[in-house]
Amino acid sequence: MNKFLGFAVAMLLSFSSCYSSLSVAESIAVPVGQQGAANQNVERPARGISKAQVSNQFGNPSQQTASVGQPPISQWVYDEFTVYFEDDYVIHSVLHP
Repeated sequence: MNKFLGFAVAMLLSFSSCYSSLSVAESIAVPVGQQGAANQNVERPARGISKAQVSNQFGNPSQQTASVGQPPISQWVYDEFTVYFEDDYVIHSVLHP
């Protein structure tokens, strides 16, 4: 019986040391409508303006992708947002997180 008790205590200590090293994480959910709220006032290209107008107003993008698909869709990446074009015109701009 004494051996059994010693074994049980050893197992208990072994398991408790495993669990003491585990960490607990907390999840924070931010509603989609509130995401990027600090950047909502960032000026972005309006829908329907041309690539030339975007370039004149915002300068050269840090990155450009070639047109893909039909209709051809391309994107220009700026520091705070990405602009999506269909052919030569803005269809959408998205703030970066």
